[in-house]
Amino acid sequence: MTAPREYPPAVLVHSESCPDVASLRAHGAVLIPMVTPAIARAYPNGRMHNCYHFTLQARGVVETVQYPQHEYEESTVVYEDAARPLCVVCMGTHGALDRLILPPGVR
Repeated sequence: MTAPREYPPAVLVHSESCPDVASLRAHGAVLIPMVTPAIARAYPNGRMHNCYHFTLQARGVVETVQYPQHEYEESTVVYEDAARPLCVVCMGTHGALDRLILPPGVR
């Protein structure tokens, strides 16, 4: 059995023809075009934009999302290898740092 792993915040996956992709590029966003199987392996907790579906499209464009500052809020999504249930806001596990009790303003 492998040790539980941490999941980073979820990325958002678009189709290559999504109008949002052109807008994001125009605003300097870093987008990564990838084939769907590679997206699934690299970003198992990735979210699909309404323009994209893992089983219907061979390629997608990965957008790294900047989530607002938030506390970990447990969701009902539990991955077998995750350190704990994913966060309802960012779909990440928040890592060990977020589980520390730190004074306000330290993060």
